[in-house]
Amino acid sequence: MYNFSLLKNEKVIDVFDDIWVSQNENEKMTTVALTNQRLLFLDYNNNDPRDNLRIGRGMEYIRYKEVYHSIMLQDIKDVTDVYILNLKKGCDIKFDNEELCNLIKKEIKNVANDNAS
Repeated sequence: MYNFSLLKNEKVIDVFDDIWVSQNENEKMTTVALTNQRLLFLDYNNNDPRDNLRIGRGMEYIRYKEVYHSIMLQDIKDVTDVYILNLKKGCDIKFDNEELCNLIKKEIKNVANDNAS
């Protein structure tokens, strides 16, 4: 389950679980949600005190993945065919999913066309 809010006129394109991402020396298996405005990185909140109760069987609740990082599509310079997001500011991000790569490219073009109008 996922827990995130959408911006005005934002629509979810697709959600990808178990995506490997890497930035510099940091790498992680994570969930990535692509919208028509942003790229969202989601994971479980390990600092949620209810999780200790859930593990100890003192309480049951549904765990939700929450956004821990987001990138506006307009802040992505381009995406290479070897699955690297080249950001206008900051370090590039590598990932390992061809479908996600193709969808990001498509949405970046849509954002650029909307901004040009």
